[in-house]
Amino acid sequence: MQNGLASYSQSGGNRIVSLPLVNPQPGITLPPGFKLGIADSDLQVIGEDHTLAEEGSEPTMWKRFTEERGLPTPGVGIDRYHRWREDAGYLRRMGIRHYRTSVSMSRTLDRNGEVNRRAIEWYRRYFGTLKESDISIYAALYHWELPQYLSEIGGWTNRASADMLRRHAQAVVEHLGEFIEEYFILNEPWCSSMLSYYEGVHAPGNLYADERENLRAGIAAAHHLLLGQGLSYNAMKEIAPDAKISTVLNFEPAYATTTSPENTLAARIRDGYYNAWFLDAIFRGRYPEFMVRLYGEDAMPPGYERDMETIKIGDKLHVLGVNYYRGALYRAGGGELRSEQVLIEGAPRNSLEWPIFQPPYYSEGLYDLLQQIYFGYRAEGLKKMYVSENGMALATPWDGKTELIDDEPRVNYHRENLRQLHKALLRGIPVEGYFAWTLMDNFEWSEGYRPESAFGMIHVDRDSLERVWKKSALWYSELLKTHDVSQADASVKGDVNMP
Repeated sequence: MQNGLASYSQSGGNRIVSLPLVNPQPGITLPPGFKLGIADSDLQVIGEDHTLAEEGSEPTMWKRFTEERGLPTPGVGIDRYHRWREDAGYLRRMGIRHYRTSVSMSRTLDRNGEVNRRAIEWYRRYFGTLKESDISIYAALYHWELPQYLSEIGGWTNRASADMLRRHAQAVVEHLGEFIEEYFILNEPWCSSMLSYYEGVHAPGNLYADERENLRAGIAAAHHLLLGQGLSYNAMKEIAPDAKISTVLNFEPAYATTTSPENTLAARIRDGYYNAWFLDAIFRGRYPEFMVRLYGEDAMPPGYERDMETIKIGDKLHVLGVNYYRGALYRAGGGELRSEQVLIEGAPRNSLEWPIFQPPYYSEGLYDLLQQIYFGYRAEGLKKMYVSENGMALATPWDGKTELIDDEPRVNYHRENLRQLHKALLRGIPVEGYFAWTLMDNFEWSEGYRPESAFGMIHVDRDSLERVWKKSALWYSELLKTHDVSQADASVKGDVNMP
């Protein structure tokens, strides 16, 4: 664990600070073959009401979760279901050649495990159009779209979900494989286990009133997600031996507020909680011993050791997807994790108040993370990485007239993280792609559609669903042409031409 920050005191305020302008340094040019792309996910954009009504898909656990809590549901999304031709046009106009999305297991299979032909045909039309436009598809097989019927029997705490993921993966390879360039079996299993079952923030929420029981549920969910991934990998390779199969983990570099033993341990625990738990399982075939001791053997799923050989697929993965949004400071605290986050007064945050570690504070979170992962796991078979998600939540209201929305802080965010990625490349770290999150403002899970949760490079008006360009989309479009950050900066100064 790297603890590269000096000591800071806890913030007493919650002020959101715009990112300061960063003067672009010359020479930030990505290699010609470097994959610059963009990402979204099925449930966030599709409009679940349409899939339920028009293809008879299974409702997801997010429908029940949001309805019970009085939150905005994924029912409308951005109506990708009907507006997919229009949205494919935005991809073409931006110049996107590498597009990461997901295929929902709530759509591809019914509850008996039979293929839903109407859903498959929708994907074939959409993916076929993209392929005809020379847009490569990178498909996640699970981006949190668990069917409600599985959630009702425990969701990811039940091993049955692992087997259904395997059957879903087989169906996708068999029926959509001709359109897919690369597969990512899971997206962010920490979110769909610990953030969901333990912390209760995401669907299905806490299953128990007791924190200890929810911790057990989170650990069981994480284990079964990883087990399902291993089962899926083996099944997919039987069907398509040459398929490029990967996974995506979300990471958060954890820094200690001081070098005291207590605060250093707090940061190490958070690194284990977010990062090492999943990396060690996938690449080393075991969970971190210090985290197992912290949780206690009684918190572990019975007989979990027998599954570890199936889970250990790290050295066989085509690539490791790294989702990065922020770093965080920690000091010793209470609770099961014996640590608490510290916020720096006045430090930049996005509109969701996430600390994002940009100038004038500590800007090297992504650089630190890529080093930590690569040099920590290359001996276990880690070959190469993508930055598979990176983006900034930023409220950018639209007046109903402007043709181009100014979101300069988002441009600054991407520019700075690309600078850190470039430094990693110069260090010899094999990062071969960068996928911006996200194409369009969409359903942001428990945050719904509120303006502060908008990550899109294209604005979506919630009343009309009209799409409106943002400055970041034009900047990124120019970057795609040249792979040169300075040229992209120069292209969007003054008058700009819409793609």
